Amino acid sequence: MRLSLDHLEAFVAAARAGSFSAAARRLGKAQSAVSTAVANLEIDLGVSLFDRGGKYPLLTEQGEVLLRDAQAVLARCTDLQSRAGAFSEQVDARIRLGVDEIVPQRFLVDVLERFSSAFPQTELELLYGTLKDVQTLVETERADLGLMLPMDFPDKSVAARLLCYLPYCPVASKGHPLAQLSEISPAQLEPHRQLVLTSRGGEREPDSVIFGSRTWMIESTQVIRELVRKSVGYAFLPRHMVEEDLAAGHLIHLPVTLEQAPHQVPVYLIWAHARPLGRAGQWLMEEFSRIDGA
Repeated sequence: MRLSLDHLEAFVAAARAGSFSAAARRLGKAQSAVSTAVANLEIDLGVSLFDRGGKYPLLTEQGEVLLRDAQAVLARCTDLQSRAGAFSEQVDARIRLGVDEIVPQRFLVDVLERFSSAFPQTELELLYGTLKDVQTLVETERADLGLMLPMDFPDKSVAARLLCYLPYCPVASKGHPLAQLSEISPAQLEPHRQLVLTSRGGEREPDSVIFGSRTWMIESTQVIRELVRKSVGYAFLPRHMVEEDLAAGHLIHLPVTLEQAPHQVPVYLIWAHARPLGRAGQWLMEEFSRIDGA
């Protein structure tokens, strides 16, 4: 059995309008065409959709149930047409986005909220990683775009654009021994456990910010933050991730005396050289360029 979309449309219009004549006016067709379409649909389905015994046709019990299915089919057809129209205008069918977990969540959610309105037909896949994990996602064509925070320059295997720098700060819980000191030298950091970010590929934070003789290597910045709150160790964490904890007094910004400038990590937008991006991908690239590391 092969159903006609015109027949389904006539059925739904008649059910909504309450009569075949009103449905015909709504569809811009002759009443006989609507009546015939509904009758042919009933033949195809082997079910009576309307009770025609009164002045106006009334949905049968079966008709009420099948009306929902018919509406769903027509809605999916509308979606199909809208999506095909978007693709014909060079809008990406799908965007796969790799993001370092350190990227400020509020910024990312704001961009994706506006993306959903600007490109409702484009599917999105969001993948998370740390350090060069995001670059691997783009290199292996698992992601089309990436927001990464490497400890070095991105490899030349991907195209890259520097967006901003995110400031880091050394923190510990208020009950940690280091939090009791008014000034801390690198030598004073050494006896204490330092929680260090690592990646699946074995990359870790640079030696310039690793001072502890006892380190825990952890793949999640969020887990590091929670462990620091529990006084398991101290860590260098992105300022935006600990602002609320610092304000509430849960964490202390350690007064470490270093000759170097405050630790900052670059944020790069990366993409594959050979991957052409449509309007949706280009829109994301433009919006990601607005990230502010302040």
